[in-house]
Amino acid sequence: MTTRSDLYSRVFGKAVFPMLDRINGTTINRKLHALLSTEQTEPTELQAVQASKLSAAVRYSREHCDFYRSFWKNTRRGLPSLHAALEGLPVVTKEDLKAAGNAFPCPGYRGRVVVSRTSGSTGSPMVFYRSMEQESWFWAIRLRMWSWAGYQPGDPYLAINLNPRAGGRKRVQDVLFRCTYLTFNADNQDSRRIYELLASNRARFINGFASSLYVLARYMSEYGLSNPGVEGVMSTGDTLYPVYRETIERAFGTRVLDYYGAGGEGVHLASQCPESGERYHVHPENAVLEILGRDGPVPPGTPGRLVVTQLDNDVMPLIRYEIGDVGVAASEAARCECGRTLPMLESIGGRVPDLIVTRDGAFLVPHFFVVLFKNLQSVEVYQVIQKESERIVIRLVGRTGVRRTDVEATIRKEIGAATHDALTVGFEWVDEIPLSGAGKRRLVISDVARNFLAGGNSDPTSPGGVSR
Repeated sequence: MTTRSDLYSRVFGKAVFPMLDRINGTTINRKLHALLSTEQTEPTELQAVQASKLSAAVRYSREHCDFYRSFWKNTRRGLPSLHAALEGLPVVTKEDLKAAGNAFPCPGYRGRVVVSRTSGSTGSPMVFYRSMEQESWFWAIRLRMWSWAGYQPGDPYLAINLNPRAGGRKRVQDVLFRCTYLTFNADNQDSRRIYELLASNRARFINGFASSLYVLARYMSEYGLSNPGVEGVMSTGDTLYPVYRETIERAFGTRVLDYYGAGGEGVHLASQCPESGERYHVHPENAVLEILGRDGPVPPGTPGRLVVTQLDNDVMPLIRYEIGDVGVAASEAARCECGRTLPMLESIGGRVPDLIVTRDGAFLVPHFFVVLFKNLQSVEVYQVIQKESERIVIRLVGRTGVRRTDVEATIRKEIGAATHDALTVGFEWVDEIPLSGAGKRRLVISDVARNFLAGGNSDPTSPGGVSR
């Protein structure tokens, strides 16, 4: 996708961007140019570079990180891997890192450290650290992903985020990048204001959470508002359900490009391009992404847990770190029409705790509920909770005049048909459903799914099971 580039964008790329790199001690601009120039490199070359960096990252962690040296020594042998350097290493969770106390930053690291504090989507606080090298990769890959929507550094854009913009340096950067930055969460999005800012600031691109973009697009459709000049739409942060995509693309008249990563951890992992359909390109230059089941790597087409290893973060390496999401790899023979040779994911299924799992191992993905409640206009807000494999509880906030009995009957019928009556359904009608600690509203919360995908037993109610 190509778009016009004005004089400021050209000057920004040649002069302002390199200056910002020098001031901040980063190498984003140089890495971005390298990434854009190697997108059609032979896969074997990419694999060789990745393998070399991976071996170095594991060796560094063993020699310089007390946490990994102890964790690998005292934890039973882990799962097999398609990558020799990771073979047998145990998977690391956020809980493992939290229990490590003051193990990070790694002793002996010298240099500036970027500190990222995040509550996570479940409200569990966590602090991550990354080096300036990792920070440079993080932003270079993000800009590469945005470039697939036509964006060039310096183009005016609007960003919708959950985190308030803090610090004078960031505000100065926003001015130089021509970024209009808005802080909203699931409850207080002002769609009218966003639309007016898009028009008045002539923002050519918009980046935000899929749910926020959906609310904005729905508002535009309801009030008959046309696209104010947006050329590219990039979504992230939560799942881009098909109904979200359809609504957004209808409102803006352009394809939504979704991208995926772990912002708090400081790593971008995969993103869609205009020709990829629903598939995602993986970015192997900065991370190794594994898809694991009970016994190790799962074949293409099979859902599994997403596990990431960072390649450029000497401050707080993440080695076989479980993100908490589910993904499906595309066949190695799959090639994208765009010509890029980067590996591909068939799909990203959302967070593990967002999957409803029945006793026989079948899934209900969040999109099932999105579609179901799309047709139940008398329900304002909902949340699905699973604590047992045989039962779910649905919390509901009704609109004025809601006929609760009819709503419950419809939901039971649809869920029964989808699961062959494997689930009983309970209901709780409430005045409000609070947001999570991250300022989002989780549509589905399952205590069963994580154990089911973690391996060990076919019973979803105990630690085990295999997705299918």
